[in-house]
Amino acid sequence: MARLGVSLAWCAAAAGLMGACGATPTTPTSAAADFGLTLRSTTVQAGESTEATVTLKRAARSAVVVTLSASDAAAFVPGSITVPSGARVAMFNVATRLVAADTPVTIAASVGGATHEVMLQVVSPVAKPPTLDSFVLAASLVRGGQSVQGTVKLTGAAPQGGAIVRIGSSNGAAIVPATVIIPPGALSATFVIDTHPVALDTRLDITAAYLDQIRTVPLEVTP
Repeated sequence: MARLGVSLAWCAAAAGLMGACGATPTTPTSAAADFGLTLRSTTVQAGESTEATVTLKRAARSAVVVTLSASDAAAFVPGSITVPSGARVAMFNVATRLVAADTPVTIAASVGGATHEVMLQVVSPVAKPPTLDSFVLAASLVRGGQSVQGTVKLTGAAPQGGAIVRIGSSNGAAIVPATVIIPPGALSATFVIDTHPVALDTRLDITAAYLDQIRTVPLEVTP
């Protein structure tokens, strides 16, 4: 009977630490749930990553497991992280995938019944417009009255509506179209340069211009 009294007295004294007689000590949910979630950057280019931080208001008396999630597959996080006993902070990496359009993603961290969320904007890469890659002639010398073929090529597929390349000649001995259209999605287009009969060898330049790029090739017209 005396032993039972001592046990009950010890239980009553320890109740404040243990929560209940005979229970295993645990970190109170309210203490662990008092935390914050932040992102180093709230906007990130698709394919890149940023760092997130979970910060407890008070140091953890025992290890605290924080469950993580992302609302969209454009970003991915580990399933959980652990704030070590005696620590207040734990960090994790938020990686992203390539996306076709800007995509908002909610990153969530949960402890017990508490959840904190932050918004991450995954920015789609801006496609660079194609530029004029090359301009070539099938021949650099042609007899007056004959024709020669020219080819213009872009560094990438022509945009919707096509790419309009301006063509010019430095001498009237060569007759060129004012413009050549590279169809949408195509890389190149060909065109014909006609020439007039000439009395003397005539050297001239044929130019192709697209946006702010200009390519020039020489052409000689002979009698």
